Amino acid sequence: MTEHEANRPPEDIELVVDDDSEIDDFEEVHDRKGNRIDAEYVARAVEDVHRAIDAGQVPVPTGRAGRPSLTGGTHSPRVSFRLPDELRERATSRAAQEGKTVSALAREAFERFLRAG
Repeated sequence: MTEHEANRPPEDIELVVDDDSEIDDFEEVHDRKGNRIDAEYVARAVEDVHRAIDAGQVPVPTGRAGRPSLTGGTHSPRVSFRLPDELRERATSRAAQEGKTVSALAREAFERFLRAG
């Protein structure tokens, strides 16, 4: 497999013109710039997407969802809980002031709480 093939979407994702689509030779459909959308237009668009993927300009699904692991392993365990709106707003504001995400703020607060015993 070449490096370009590795950047292609997985086999279960197919970029093709749907033969049952609403676009046909009788009804004219246009894009925002006024270009007629037909089979040739769609084929060019698909090729443009493939070129962008090959150039690394478009993220390709890898089958691995989520953010990188915090532990260096394959995944980080999750803990979730509900908050009242007011507390969530305060957390969002505080995180923004400190230049971090609410998740990072919550991890730090949780660590401090557990260390305090």
